[in-house]
Amino acid sequence: MSLFKARDWWSTILGDKEEFDQGCLCLANVDNSGNGQDKIIVGSFMGYLRIFSPHPAKTGDGAQAEDLLLEVDLRDPVLQVEVGKFVSGTEMLHLAVLHSRKLCVYSVSGTLGNVEHGNQCQMKLMYEHNLQRTACNMTYGSFGGVKGRDLICIQSMDGMLMVFEQESYAFGRFLPGFLLPGPLAYSSRTDSFLTVSSCQQVESYKYQVLAFATDADKRQETEQQKLGSGKRLVVDWTLNIGEQALDICIVSFNQSASSVFVLGERNFFCLKDNGQIRFMKKLDWSPSCFLPYCSVSEGTINTLIGNHNNMLHIYQDVTLKWATQLPHIPVAVRVGCLHDLKGVIVTLSDDGHLQCSYLGTDPSLFQAPNVQSRELNYDELDVEMKELQKIIKDVNKSQGVWPMTEREDDLNVSVVVSPNFDSVSQATDVEVGTDLVPSVTVKQPRYTTMQVSIIINPVN
Repeated sequence: MSLFKARDWWSTILGDKEEFDQGCLCLANVDNSGNGQDKIIVGSFMGYLRIFSPHPAKTGDGAQAEDLLLEVDLRDPVLQVEVGKFVSGTEMLHLAVLHSRKLCVYSVSGTLGNVEHGNQCQMKLMYEHNLQRTACNMTYGSFGGVKGRDLICIQSMDGMLMVFEQESYAFGRFLPGFLLPGPLAYSSRTDSFLTVSSCQQVESYKYQVLAFATDADKRQETEQQKLGSGKRLVVDWTLNIGEQALDICIVSFNQSASSVFVLGERNFFCLKDNGQIRFMKKLDWSPSCFLPYCSVSEGTINTLIGNHNNMLHIYQDVTLKWATQLPHIPVAVRVGCLHDLKGVIVTLSDDGHLQCSYLGTDPSLFQAPNVQSRELNYDELDVEMKELQKIIKDVNKSQGVWPMTEREDDLNVSVVVSPNFDSVSQATDVEVGTDLVPSVTVKQPRYTTMQVSIIINPVN
C-alpha cells in the first residue's frame, strides 16, 4: 500500500461516453437537509443531471443503487451547476443549472424511501431565463452588498456580462477589448468581478461601475446618446500574468483580507485585492484544476492542484505539503463533508470517473496493550550485576578461556604404521639435487590415508 496514493473511499463511473468539464461538479446541501450533509451534483455535456449521497458500507465500495438520489435528462448540455440562494422570499438553497442558451433554477427536496432503495430527491423548476447569447460560464454572490440572497452573472461567448436578480433580468454589459471568454469569479469583499482576458491579464470590474455603465443594448448608438444614458465601462485594475488562465478563485476566510488565486498554464498566482502579487509558484507540470481552501496554520492557505500526470498536489502557500496519485486526470476537484466524514476530496475526470478519496493510509484498528512498567531500583541492579560478574570470573578461572571437555568426549584416532619404507618416497618439499628421503605411510583404518615423511639422518 503506497502512502502517496489517494485512498478510495467511494467511486463510480457516470454514464456511457459522456463528457464533463470543471463547471460540471458541485458539492452542497442542495436538499436543505437537517443534518447538513453535502450532496454531489454532477452535470454532463450530454444533458444529464445526477445527485449522489454516498454511503459506502466499507472503504473502497463502489456506488450502490441507493447512493443515486436523482438522475434526470435535461435535454440540453449542462455547462455549469451552482447552489445558492437564488429564489426571492426564502433563504433556502436552490440549484442553478446553466445551459448554452438557458438558465434554470430548481428546488430540490428529499423524500424518505419506504423500501430498500433508500432516499430519493425530487426536482421542481422555480424559474428559467432564456438567453439571447450563447453562455460560457457564470458566477454568483451578493452583488452590491445585498443581504439574504444571491445574484447570478453569466458571461457569454462574445464578452457580455448578464446580471440576473433572481427571477428578473437586471442588465448586460460588454467587456472592453474582448476576444475570447476566460474564467469568471466574484469577490464579495471588494464587490468586483474578476476575469482573465485573452490579453493574458487579470482584470477587475466593480459591480457599481457595471451597473451604471452604458447598457450593452445601446452600444450601437451615437456618442451623444451614450453620454446621456450611462458611463463608459472602465477596469478597476489589471495585472499581466503572461499566460492564459485555466481557472480563477476568490478566497476570503475572514473579513480583514481576501486573496485572488489564478491557475495559469505553468504558474500559480496569489494576488491581493488591489492586484498586487502576494506570491507565485512555478509548476513543473501541466495543471488541470485547482481548489484553494482554509489552512490550519494562521495566515496561510492550502491549495489542491491536479495535473495531467494523474497527480494531486497540496500546497501551503508555495510549499508542497503532500502529493498523491489518482486513478484519473481530474478536471474538477471539490472538498466537502459526506456521511459525517469531513474533508473528503471529490474529483471528476472528463470521461465521468467520479471518486471520493482521502489522503494518507488506512487507519489501523489494532491497539497495543498497555505495558505494566515498574520503577527501576538502581541499587538492586548494581548488586545483581556484581553477582553476575563474579560468576563469570569464577567460571573463567576454573575452566580457562575454552570450556573443558570430558574424557568421553575426547577424539580417539587409531592408525597403523607399516614396518617397511615406501618403495617410492612420498616425501615433499625436498630440495632439488639432494638425496632421496625415505618415507613411511601411516594408515587410518576405514577412513583416510595419512602419509608421514620420515627423514633418515645419514650415519657419520
